[in-house]
Amino acid sequence: MEITLGGIAGLIAALAFVVLVFFLARVLSNVNRTLGSVANTTENLERQLDGITMEVTALLHKTNRLVDNVEEKTELLAPVAHALDELGTSLNEVTESVRTVSSSVHVAADENKEQIAQAVRWGSVAVELFKKNKTETGNERPSRRRGRRERKEDTSSVSPGVVATDDTLKS
Repeated sequence: MEITLGGIAGLIAALAFVVLVFFLARVLSNVNRTLGSVANTTENLERQLDGITMEVTALLHKTNRLVDNVEEKTELLAPVAHALDELGTSLNEVTESVRTVSSSVHVAADENKEQIAQAVRWGSVAVELFKKNKTETGNERPSRRRGRRERKEDTSSVSPGVVATDDTLKS
């Protein structure tokens, strides 16, 4: 048997092909394992996504029920809010009326303060004269059960500053 150059070249080509097939088989085996792992991961992901999808669907249904419930409550509270608005408006009007009346009374009091002071002086004089007249004409014996206020009033006398006015009697 004679080995020729063409036979050696064919033998080298055959050995190279065997080495190539061996390495390709290993690579394809690794690719097969990797693709199997990817397939398992994809299946697990699909199952998890199905669970998540069901949970999201349930959550959306609950959210829709809550929104409907909030809308119902809002509709029920609308009259209350309207009544509170009217109450606030009424209170503002009452406050403004009281402020106007107070201002009017203040202006009237400022305009008539001299007359009011004179009326108070005349009233004080009248009360003091009434008390004085009562003690002078009443000789009956006072009861023993007198209060502190009555004892204090008995000891007081008409003061000239209170009685003396421009147009009144002086004591």
